[in-house]
Amino acid sequence: MDEKLAGNFMTFVEDDEGTATITFDDVGTGRRCGDCQLCCKLVPVPVLRKSAGEKCRHARHGKGCMIYEQRPFSCKTWSCRWLADPTTSAMPRPDRAHYVIDLEYDYITMVDNAGDAGRRVQVMQVWCDPAFRNAWDTKPLRDFMLAIATKWSVATIVRFDSRDALTVFPPPLSSDGQWHVVRGGKVEARTAHEQEILDRDAAFRMRVKGARHYERNDGDV
Repeated sequence: MDEKLAGNFMTFVEDDEGTATITFDDVGTGRRCGDCQLCCKLVPVPVLRKSAGEKCRHARHGKGCMIYEQRPFSCKTWSCRWLADPTTSAMPRPDRAHYVIDLEYDYITMVDNAGDAGRRVQVMQVWCDPAFRNAWDTKPLRDFMLAIATKWSVATIVRFDSRDALTVFPPPLSSDGQWHVVRGGKVEARTAHEQEILDRDAAFRMRVKGARHYERNDGDV
């Protein structure tokens, strides 16, 4: 089935409670990708077997996506914050900033030194070009991280690939009111949200398979 949207451009708006409204039309925020293809390199696309930090085989410099009209639905409905979020208008385009801010939040699990059961912390995802590892540490992005933390108590995870990441806790999330960057924590190959989706999908397929197996056996009686 060909899943169509109301337009090619997304607008992403969050209210004071953090509830997001996403709309598609032919205008969006008015910003355009131009020559930027950084998401095609940094962001994972499981359906295409593309890992984080790996350039998509369908992306061509100066030409864009070679399968644009037939691209996966996950690509059609994905956008970076610079393109879709009106509040990021003062930030540089991703290919100039060397990072991509994801619209989708994830979470990390914090475990204390005693190894007790951890607690989940919601995080904004920033995909950073590993060739420019310090690109995230700039005033525009720190200001945005601070705003997100102040409004919704959300930290930021900066991902360099599927395994390498660091977590930033702005002052509102720290007991001493300072910025804290946590490096060296365990990073899973998949984002937590992505793994949950895959687990649910696998469980559904197993239930369907079991149901079909039961129907065949029942029919043989």
